[in-house]
Amino acid sequence: MQRDDDGETAETTEWERSLEYWRTMSAQEFGPVEIEEVETCVCSISSTMKDWREAVRGDAAAAIRLVLPQKPPERITLKVDLAMTVLLCRALDNAAAALVLSHKLRSMPLDRSLRNRLVTSWRLRFLRIRFATGTPTARRA
Repeated sequence: MQRDDDGETAETTEWERSLEYWRTMSAQEFGPVEIEEVETCVCSISSTMKDWREAVRGDAAAAIRLVLPQKPPERITLKVDLAMTVLLCRALDNAAAALVLSHKLRSMPLDRSLRNRLVTSWRLRFLRIRFATGTPTARRA
């Protein structure tokens, strides 16, 4: 699946391919190679905006702030791919980022079957990280 930016069909580079992982790979498909590709891609992003700089440097809350307020896109653009890839990078080891990734995937213009598979996988990743780190469960009154 190519981004809908300018209609070009140039060969996909490794860097460009990693921008597609958030919308093509379930959480359990990430191994050391894919994680390294995503981290390399994210580390190559530069910005003058504070949240972007912090998110690229590893701040999961900043990555969430980049993505959460965005309206559902009609199509996948480079801007969407960049923001979601930064969130993905943080979601690999942060429960809150994994939960937000799962939530945002629900409204993405993807094939319904693929979207459901991705949403479920990142929701499970959220639970795995949460319980592995001993994050307390909120109790209902």
